[in-house]
Amino acid sequence: MPRTNVVGTSASPGSGAQQCAQAGEREQRINNTICHQCGKPLPATARRHARFCSPAHRAAYHRSSIATGMARVRFPVAPTRGQAAPPAYIAIVADNRFPGMYRLKRTDGSFSDMVNLTRARDALAEIRGP
Repeated sequence: MPRTNVVGTSASPGSGAQQCAQAGEREQRINNTICHQCGKPLPATARRHARFCSPAHRAAYHRSSIATGMARVRFPVAPTRGQAAPPAYIAIVADNRFPGMYRLKRTDGSFSDMVNLTRARDALAEIRGP
């Protein structure tokens, strides 16, 4: 059925108005995309550029995609890509400037970033092993 314009007459064949109408019909037909998280078809009310069926699926997909790229090591002890391993920690030292904060002293005499006492103990225990 030919589309009609505002006045009620149909657009001439090959005109810009007819091409826009045909593109709109084509777009509605191919909007049967699926959710990237669960694989189910998107609801009919979803926007044409939507990739997820709900905000919860968008957040879950984002969490899983960034989790694969991030290392979960808090205190690296092994060499990382292109860098030598930092020297081992030997002691926990209170920070002079900030009370309640501590630094880990390394074998070469340098100090780590400031951490609280719990994290300092965890790092030292991780280095020393079980």
